[in-house]
Amino acid sequence: MGKGAVNEEHSNYGGVYAGEGSQPDVKKRVEASDLILTIGAIKSDFNTAGFSYKTSQLNTIDFHSTKITVKYSEYPGVHMRGVLRQVINKIDLSKLSAVAGPTVVNEVKDNDDGTPTITQAWFWPRVGQFLKENDIVITETGTSNFGIWETKFPKNVTALSQVLWGSIGYSVGATQGAALATRDAGISRRTILFVGDGSFQLTAQEVSTIIRLGLKVTIFVVCNDGFTIERFIHGVDAEYNDIAAWNFKDIVKVFGAKDGSYKTFQVKTKDEVNKLFSDETFNAAEVLQFVELYIPRDDAPRALKLTAEASAANNAKQ
Repeated sequence: MGKGAVNEEHSNYGGVYAGEGSQPDVKKRVEASDLILTIGAIKSDFNTAGFSYKTSQLNTIDFHSTKITVKYSEYPGVHMRGVLRQVINKIDLSKLSAVAGPTVVNEVKDNDDGTPTITQAWFWPRVGQFLKENDIVITETGTSNFGIWETKFPKNVTALSQVLWGSIGYSVGATQGAALATRDAGISRRTILFVGDGSFQLTAQEVSTIIRLGLKVTIFVVCNDGFTIERFIHGVDAEYNDIAAWNFKDIVKVFGAKDGSYKTFQVKTKDEVNKLFSDETFNAAEVLQFVELYIPRDDAPRALKLTAEASAANNAKQ
């Protein structure tokens, strides 16, 4: 949930911690810390890779908007903003241990398996190279939400996700809202959505609103033949995780978009991704852009697999 909350180009940025879903060096650094300050963190199932975090409340201070918790002592009515300001004003930096943290890069080359097939491991670091400063990135609950953990953002990127409640389908309407708010504020920012094919089918009608309002968003529909996150949690081959096959990129025209006001793309290989991401017109995002992105059905981000294993184990205990 904290993805994008801090400048990921800052020298002190060390990655995303989410229990077993973390990169190994991030996990080791956080769990070996003498003191952990959590700012607005909610330790929900998806936010912690199935409650797999291994940190002790005895060396943790939790800052929330309505309370502060120090170890196991709770101070209701004490607000994080005032306390954090006092910490900044009074802390003596000369007394802090300045040990360099993990280095975060978009590991595209290391995740290239040598095949033309687009994989989750390769795609999300590649997205990090495509993104620009000030982009707004919306990720749907599922593969996109977990995959974006492997993406290092440029500075001032705003990330919107639904990790807490895990509401499948929320993201298409959220994209419309983010793009409209940005335009109403008179700000020029790209609004980019990553959504799975199953989730998209729940709220596809919001594309109609996007068209009616003339919003210039970029939509990536990850076509992987159904509800991948549900397959990994409960029912890899279960029929209820299947979906009808849509011609997704035709949705824009079906909903009445005028010729010249949109562009559609179908991307099935790494070379096609590279070509699209390198295209100046596509990067300019001056019209509604709709991309069908094909990834194998049985592929999932590393963090999702680990979270699904933990969730399945927890469900088995019920």
